[in-house]
Amino acid sequence: MKLFPIVLLVFLSTCLAPRPDLPTPVAAEARKLLVVYTGNLLAELKPCGCAKEEDQGGIERRMQYLNDIRKSKPNLLLVDTGDHFKEPTRQGKLKAQTLMTATEKMSYDAVAVGERDLVYGSKFLENHPIPFISSNITLENFPLQKTRIKEFSNGLKVAVMAIVDPDLFYLKNHAGLSISDPEQIVTQEIERIQKSADIIVLLTHMEKEKALNYLDKDGVDIVINGHISSETDTVDMKPIYKAEKVFVQSSPRGQKMGELHITLDEMGKITFEQDMVKLDSSINKDPEMLKLYQSYNNEVEAIFFESLTAKRNKDKVSVYAGDTVCKNCHSVAHDKWSSSRHGRAYETLRKINKAFDPECLICHVVGYNTAGGFISELDTPELKNVQCEVCHGAGKKHASAPAPGFGNNAHKACKNCHVKNHSPKFNFTQYWPKIKH
Repeated sequence: MKLFPIVLLVFLSTCLAPRPDLPTPVAAEARKLLVVYTGNLLAELKPCGCAKEEDQGGIERRMQYLNDIRKSKPNLLLVDTGDHFKEPTRQGKLKAQTLMTATEKMSYDAVAVGERDLVYGSKFLENHPIPFISSNITLENFPLQKTRIKEFSNGLKVAVMAIVDPDLFYLKNHAGLSISDPEQIVTQEIERIQKSADIIVLLTHMEKEKALNYLDKDGVDIVINGHISSETDTVDMKPIYKAEKVFVQSSPRGQKMGELHITLDEMGKITFEQDMVKLDSSINKDPEMLKLYQSYNNEVEAIFFESLTAKRNKDKVSVYAGDTVCKNCHSVAHDKWSSSRHGRAYETLRKINKAFDPECLICHVVGYNTAGGFISELDTPELKNVQCEVCHGAGKKHASAPAPGFGNNAHKACKNCHVKNHSPKFNFTQYWPKIKH
């Protein structure tokens, strides 16, 4: 009789033990995802560097940031809201080609198409294997996916859609382009994919006020907007939260990386934490992108020297006198200028190997790309630096026949070069005392 309790206990423990041939039940766990977003690049390969405040961004730092964060965040979704290019010029196209090569190597998951992305035509985009998407753009001979769905190692399935505002496009300039009503397309796509995705991300390319409306769209969890009219535009990058949804905007010119830390708990509730990471000097430069940028720089230099022959053959009659002539009558002002940063502006380009870049020269010499203006250090050494005539105007006639009132509106010239992305803290009343003469 004493053995009965023991036998019963062994019998019960055997019955209740988990069978090795059956899967062990797993409790539902919270799943995490990091969405990294960029946009509004406007062909910014590297920050100008003229002002410390604007020394942010560039392909070298962006690639290094991505390499670093991917080591600790395997469940990462990388997206871009569009507008990679700027004006369609020879140097602009060279920038665009370099940027597309860099974007390929960064392995984006989805890249929206903005109006500026078509300045070189759809054929240009087709030449680069980048995951361009658009839910409401149709391009002849270049099919675009309406939605991309990515499944992560933690089981999360994320759908990415992209729409543009038709009002941003001038259809006559884009052959083979048609744009559908974005709101209607979003509704259709959500109905099609909603059961296939845990999270739906909508990339919008439009004004903020219009993009915000999509936060109320059933099925949309995240709205990431990108569009600026000018590279000097200010973007409000603070997140807007609404009923377990979030709205954010991309940084201008790729200066900052947007981060959305997402948690989907065991009950299906979604929460967000947003951050903007400055790509400043604390971020190292990726060696591969350093080589790519150097290749771009070499091609810009080749274009510069190629253009010299044509410039040398033009009429060499100049309207500029040069600072040494100005010094004859304005020695005190010349001394003040000589000791200022304006007086050594060309040297700053030489130090960073940019004394051949047209986009830099225009604000570091006299009359670049104008008749009789700076050609090269060898051809026109007397027109190096930001001299008197950059602000006061061409002065050869004035030097031969001086008269009162010449160059009285010099202060208006400051804004030609002291723009936000080169000189964000410029204030005439504060800067003038530094060069007052």
